[in-house]
Amino acid sequence: MKMDLAKVRTIGHGLLRPEGVMALDDGSLYAADARGCVARIEPDGATAFFGKIGGVPNGLCVDPRQHCIVANIGNGEVQSVSPQGPHSVLLTEAQGRRLPTPNFPFLDFAGRLWVSNSTDNPDVDAALQRPVDDGCLVVIAPGDDPKIVAEGIYFANGVAVDAKEEYVYVAETMQRRVLRFEIRDGNTAGPKEIYGPETLGRLGFPDGIAFDEAGNLWVTFPVANALGFIDPQGRLRIVVEDPDGAVIRRPANICFGGKDRRTAFIGSLAGNNIPCFDVPYPGMRLVHQK
Repeated sequence: MKMDLAKVRTIGHGLLRPEGVMALDDGSLYAADARGCVARIEPDGATAFFGKIGGVPNGLCVDPRQHCIVANIGNGEVQSVSPQGPHSVLLTEAQGRRLPTPNFPFLDFAGRLWVSNSTDNPDVDAALQRPVDDGCLVVIAPGDDPKIVAEGIYFANGVAVDAKEEYVYVAETMQRRVLRFEIRDGNTAGPKEIYGPETLGRLGFPDGIAFDEAGNLWVTFPVANALGFIDPQGRLRIVVEDPDGAVIRRPANICFGGKDRRTAFIGSLAGNNIPCFDVPYPGMRLVHQK
């Protein structure tokens, strides 16, 4: 399926590098903002900011209390930010290893927080220019200390867990592919597997990933200015392309919300609002959604 770019709408205003975005049940959105805070966007587009968390907020998820969990790639912290503004630090290291580039957090229904750490190099731009396999995936299970469950990833990026919580998926940006790892007893992960195509194309550097209820894994491609999904048969389907960046500017994350979770909302590296469009299947329900 290919969608006409004219069907893409936008919501919100005045954002700076809204890399991460999450939809709430009341129709509002949380979005990362590079000024070291979180934006709340109301259904009518009114935009306000909260949380003095510093750094450069990146990927987001939301817990059942409606607190925003932020992977702050700018200061090396994973933070929990309350809607009233105060925040706490959830993660800076695992097993004695400093995690300088937390990229994306995902909270599953078992209460496990999965976090990608893109690279050991705190200079992210340098790491993208000279990629090495020093990215990893960390899990914080209830009552446990943070644990590294997967290593050897070339720039670990977006994270998702499937509906049955059998596998955790990681976008391996600099290999232009998506990996998955079986979730095993003891909150460990099996060996890496490539999910979908061996390569996602010349400009197919995946960033954010998210499932819909049909089992499609949606993927954002900031270099190609495109979005699509890997279907359950492992085929990549490109849905939206905006080569000129007219509406979608370096798409970096995707989430689903609105009525029946039938609207996709797009975080981006270069936008100042949130593009959105209708999707054929509802997004997979997340822990903060009813």
